[in-house]
Amino acid sequence: MATAPSPGHQETTKFMQICHNCKVPTAIIEDHQQGDLVCTECGLVLESRVIDESSEWRTFSDSDKAGADPNRTAGPTNKMLTGGGLGTSIGKNPDGTYNQTLTRLHNRGSNPDRAMISAFSKINEMADHLGMTSVVKDGACDIYRMVVKPGVPLQGKSPNAMFAACLYISCRQEGTNRTFKEICGGAVNTTVKEIGKCYKFIVREIDGLNTQMMEQMITPEKLTNRFCGNLGLANLEFLKLATAVIATFRNLRVSEGHKSEKQPASVAAAAIWFCVQIKEQSEDITLQRISEVSGMAEGTISVSYEDMYPYALRLLPESHKEKVHLLTPPKLDKEEKAALANILNNDAMMLLGLPPI
Repeated sequence: MATAPSPGHQETTKFMQICHNCKVPTAIIEDHQQGDLVCTECGLVLESRVIDESSEWRTFSDSDKAGADPNRTAGPTNKMLTGGGLGTSIGKNPDGTYNQTLTRLHNRGSNPDRAMISAFSKINEMADHLGMTSVVKDGACDIYRMVVKPGVPLQGKSPNAMFAACLYISCRQEGTNRTFKEICGGAVNTTVKEIGKCYKFIVREIDGLNTQMMEQMITPEKLTNRFCGNLGLANLEFLKLATAVIATFRNLRVSEGHKSEKQPASVAAAAIWFCVQIKEQSEDITLQRISEVSGMAEGTISVSYEDMYPYALRLLPESHKEKVHLLTPPKLDKEEKAALANILNNDAMMLLGLPPI
């Protein structure tokens, strides 16, 4: 028999279990320090030397690492590496020196995972810089492992662009929408064109990935939610209006036979600028600020806005059509005004603030 340890003196965990002596469910204390399971009613030690399978959260400062390594275990296994990432390292002698012969012979052997470990480290650094989750990091590392074979160089492709492309695909798979420009912002010494080139290479190499990417395409609606949140416009009414404008604009363009697709980010930014004017919030939310949040140039947003402007009356729901005069007319030359007149009648031109043609 043993006395149940005091919670104040021992690290304990209490739970319910049937005691062999009491024959009824009783409160059982697990003493993590001694490794005992003790009944609180009769004091019987039900089990002794229980192995604690939980994580060891203790950390060690630099001063603790001056002598022998205080950690009792190695790092976690990694299924992406050969043998789960488990390897052998040559430690120090008791006097703190290294056995040069053993170390030299050990380093002479080639480690097939050395390049892969370095790549995973770079992907994690890039993901941390972009504020991505661990799920996205692991997905990007898995994609890189499937595409890059150990010992096979990436001819004609920048390593940083390849890391960025893997992160972009992983973001798409996890529903975290990021544009090429945003990913490129966290990748040094590379361009959007290089990332796009690596993206196409990865899609060709992995079976079924192209279909998956088509099903998980980045749409202007998805980007609108994030852009509005960053602009402080994440209220339900504004989001509904912006989403409706984008959906109607897409349907009108398709019905008229326009096959060229604009960048989703530029359409989303133009729709937000369109709705900001309708909601009379243009003093607080300027075109320059929308450009900074979306990563698109002001000129690119203006071009998409000019494409939306002729459809203004049809893009807005009935409850907002009387505010169409608040929209800023784009700067048009004679030919562009004539083309606009083919779409709108004179009454609509007057309503939009343009002289009849």
